[in-house]
Amino acid sequence: MTESETIGDWASVPVKLLDIRLATLRRGEAFAPYRLPAHGFLLAARGEAQLLLCSRQVVHLRDQLLHVCKGDSLQIQCLSESYAYYLVLYKPVFKAEGGRVAKGRTSATASMTSNYDYRCPEPWQLRQLAEQLHRSWTEGGELERVLATGLFYQFVYEQFRQLRLAKEAHRSDLAELIAGYLRVHYRELASMDELVRAFHYSAHYLSRVFRRKYGTSPLGYLARTRMNRAKELLAETSMSIRDIAESVGYADMYYFNKQFKKQLGMTPVQSKMQVLGTTGSIRPKFAPESFIAQAADADYSVDDNDNCYHSSSIRSVNEVKVSNKPSMAASLLFGISLLLAACGGNGAGNGESAQSSQPASAKATTAAESSVQTRMYKDALKRETEIPVNPEHVVVVTYGGYLLPLGLSPAGADDATLKQYPEEMTGVTNIGEGLGKEEAIAALDPDLIIVPDYYDAADYENYAKIAPTIAVAWGGDPDVINTLRTMGDIMNRETEAEAWISEFEKKLQRIRDQIDVRIEPGTTALTFVYYDKEMLIGGEGGTLGKLIYQDYGFRMPDQLKQYADGGTALSLEAFIANPADYYFTQMREDEMEELTELFKDPLYSTLPAVKNNRIINVSREKWNYGPYRVDEAVDELIAQINKLQ
Repeated sequence: MTESETIGDWASVPVKLLDIRLATLRRGEAFAPYRLPAHGFLLAARGEAQLLLCSRQVVHLRDQLLHVCKGDSLQIQCLSESYAYYLVLYKPVFKAEGGRVAKGRTSATASMTSNYDYRCPEPWQLRQLAEQLHRSWTEGGELERVLATGLFYQFVYEQFRQLRLAKEAHRSDLAELIAGYLRVHYRELASMDELVRAFHYSAHYLSRVFRRKYGTSPLGYLARTRMNRAKELLAETSMSIRDIAESVGYADMYYFNKQFKKQLGMTPVQSKMQVLGTTGSIRPKFAPESFIAQAADADYSVDDNDNCYHSSSIRSVNEVKVSNKPSMAASLLFGISLLLAACGGNGAGNGESAQSSQPASAKATTAAESSVQTRMYKDALKRETEIPVNPEHVVVVTYGGYLLPLGLSPAGADDATLKQYPEEMTGVTNIGEGLGKEEAIAALDPDLIIVPDYYDAADYENYAKIAPTIAVAWGGDPDVINTLRTMGDIMNRETEAEAWISEFEKKLQRIRDQIDVRIEPGTTALTFVYYDKEMLIGGEGGTLGKLIYQDYGFRMPDQLKQYADGGTALSLEAFIANPADYYFTQMREDEMEELTELFKDPLYSTLPAVKNNRIINVSREKWNYGPYRVDEAVDELIAQINKLQ
């Protein structure tokens, strides 16, 4: 029969799974000849044996598959220290026209009544299916037997696929086999020893072969595979970070955090914040008591890029009633303000400035000049891309608000950005949610596409087919000043960017000069977001971390120092066990309501920050959508502080 006919039989004839056995023989042991009660597959899992199948002798080696038939006589003699095999027994079930089970063989059983054997080119896949089959069949109940039936068909499919590869004399090279094994077993694999057992080569040899092809060790590839999967789960599910860590093979949260940051350049908390960071606002009604210290002169630049500022739009500091005594505590307010700024909010006076914003085509140079003048630009992903010197028709994802202080507006922006600027971006095309729709972007015929740097490489490649595409750094804690510099550089509006930055820094300095808040030495503080019954803890890095812990003298609780380089997710029990004097939250209004209810529980009432009402909230919504929103966040923050004076 042809391969097509054989596969057709399996697709059309029902099969009943009868038994799945796992047996082991030691050297010199043998099974006496016996007749098989049904058709089956015999897969060598370990060692080798001499088989006598009817009158034919077969040396059965590890990873060799043998198809046997009902009535065959089988004898097994172990030739190695040990020999283990899986025997999967089944029978085809035929129905007569009246629905009764037909007796005897029919032509449809021909493909199931022939013997064949081959060495599996990619053995670990069949071996894994055999293990799952045996476990479901022997350890479970009726429901697991249903699962076993499904797994059996997967086994049949896989053995046909590998039979085809064997006939084509194809055998994946060892490095590819290892990579495939790692992609399947990334959850449970713990050491090179397991690869040694799976592939029967030394750890040194496996590592050398793998590194030659993939440029990294098998365990390095494993870590990357795990972290990419964790990132997908953070973005696509509501699983807690702890559950995600366990699902990709990490029981130790601290080690998971370290590996995640090492592989992806940010912590799991920061990655989750990218997903959560599209909405939220400071909640004036919550009005928790919180204090801020004086800012230092340190610059928290992430990269060198520029943007512009409309000084007429800055609210006067005289509009905010605060104390006139400068102090270190006032600087912390600057810190939080700058954090908000750093996290991408809105610049001051957005209304008037935004109304005067021009389309991105309104540049000093002519359209003809900009269409022919280009330059090379290295983006946040270190990719060199040729972009227009003066971009005129730009699509911007997430960072559209950064064009407004430059006197520009995007040709297209994502839905979340447009909701932040319903008046300022009237007429800007909505490209859809998140990264937007490719067809909507292509229809705009942009000369440049700007996106955050946390999307997959394939997304940038797809958009690059439409127009030059560059990534702007996010890092989990966007810095409004330096992101504005980046956008100013990209749009060739450095002067305008520096003008806005200068006015904004003057405003913050006036605030520092007028607020007097005292912070005792050794006072502790913690930054977090409450999400899905966990506290996503911020570290000492990033804009907020630097301001709170480095410049303004707060200390992270000693027990949490191990997470100072990037944060972690704490269970509620661990959060209670590690109290702080001040809490800085970055949450939406609905999240703050949930947190407020949580803190009413007596378990939390003794925490110093809760007991003394020293909590201040700066919403993610204000961080992420450009200088104008940041400026608003600063004003709202000052209003909260003013109520506490």
